[in-house]
Amino acid sequence: MSEKKQVAGFSSRWGLVLTLIGASVGTGNVWRFPRMAALNGGGAFVLAWTISLFAISIPVITAEMVMGRATRHGATGAFKDFIGEKYSWMGTFMAATTVAITAYYTVVMGWCLRYAFLAFKGFENYNTKELTILFDQVSNGWVNLAIFIGLLLLTAVIVSLQINKGIEMIGKWLTPLLYLVLIVLMIRAVTLPGATEGVKHYFAISPESFFNSKTWLAALSQSAWSVGPGFGLVIAMAVYTQSKSDVALNEFMQGVGDNSAALMSGFVVLPALFALTPSVEAAKEICLSGNYGITFIAFTQLFGKIPGGTILAFLFFISLFFAALTANVIFFNTGVVPLIDMQMSRKKATSIVFAVTLVLGSFSAYDIDFLSNQDWAWGMALLIGTLFTCFAVWKFGVEKMRTKYINIEENDLYIGKWWNFSMLVIAPVAITILFIQNILDSMTWNADWWNPFLPTSTGTALFQIILLIIISILFNKKSNASIKNKYIDKAEIYPEIPEEHTK
Repeated sequence: MSEKKQVAGFSSRWGLVLTLIGASVGTGNVWRFPRMAALNGGGAFVLAWTISLFAISIPVITAEMVMGRATRHGATGAFKDFIGEKYSWMGTFMAATTVAITAYYTVVMGWCLRYAFLAFKGFENYNTKELTILFDQVSNGWVNLAIFIGLLLLTAVIVSLQINKGIEMIGKWLTPLLYLVLIVLMIRAVTLPGATEGVKHYFAISPESFFNSKTWLAALSQSAWSVGPGFGLVIAMAVYTQSKSDVALNEFMQGVGDNSAALMSGFVVLPALFALTPSVEAAKEICLSGNYGITFIAFTQLFGKIPGGTILAFLFFISLFFAALTANVIFFNTGVVPLIDMQMSRKKATSIVFAVTLVLGSFSAYDIDFLSNQDWAWGMALLIGTLFTCFAVWKFGVEKMRTKYINIEENDLYIGKWWNFSMLVIAPVAITILFIQNILDSMTWNADWWNPFLPTSTGTALFQIILLIIISILFNKKSNASIKNKYIDKAEIYPEIPEEHTK
């Protein structure tokens, strides 16, 4: 049986690390990070973002790795066994949030794939208005819905396989391929005439920008939504890690790997953007058009001006697709693992998550306004999930977690008491401030900010978050009754991968 369990988990450390990096590196690294850097002081933003990684994101995902491996359960069971049955709903909330994200994220993955093939037609003959019409056609309607269903089915098939035959294989192949494509694009971007201005802006650190609270909030939001705290995905992946794999080192590698992909994306987007626009102001104006505007409208137009733009456009959009696919299979699996804990087979659990995401995602595929609504609401919910992790660490005992589960004898990386301060003070305070600031900002977007039926109102985010919390609490007793096996403390430190997760 021990040999069977070994096969069922991650087959190698690099397989685990590449998969974790693939879970973190999504479309936000490629299109959101460069845009946020351009709008928030360039190098000042990058420095603040790097500090946020080590002070907040890595400490939180390290805690989530411990919770998943020590309990050998997904988010619901991890909270149940780690801090008590009355808190299981917190894990349910986290997993459900990530399933909801999977539903619309699969739609975005379809846009990236479709634009990769549209690139072969070339974008040089399109003006801004025509590219806007093209994006409207791609992002709405029946064709978009059909592509969404096909990609969701692909995601489900990958997740239905054993970890080392499905998710790990995707991570081991597509994550390095993504980096390779980014290197090719980066070399071309920095060699464009005029690209120097973009590089200068990327590294410029002005005290005015660095000490601006807006810069830090933007940096924290990028780190929080990119690295993966609060998703529950690290908890789910931890179930399949080997019991002597170095928790701290693995999570440092995940965080640094995610940041390195974002930095490379900055070297792709910013030099090209500054090289092909008439002024710094014009480049920043494009960045103000939003993630979709800069990616599917402004940047496609720029590709039409570059020699060899057709192949470069293809590489850019296929890199977005690779990033989306690797992340999406792990998002999907985050919902599957808690159902397996509830005595379901992997195929049955996969079918249930597929059905839920099919229904939710179909609305996003047919109408981009619904997708924007979901992105806003569940992005905010992730911040709540991060606070739940911080609460779990406090409840369990931060020093106990650090000494018993992180700094074990076999580990290569020692974590000092700074981690305690990060988990008890820095992370919860910073994430709470970010949540409150986003709520306050959103109140200025609409006069009827309280209306839960507006796509991106304050009311719609709070209504959906509160509703999911209520549902999670109502099902708490049933969830606890369904998770019968308890593994924590059955081994000296970490238990082996349980039998229900070897099938």
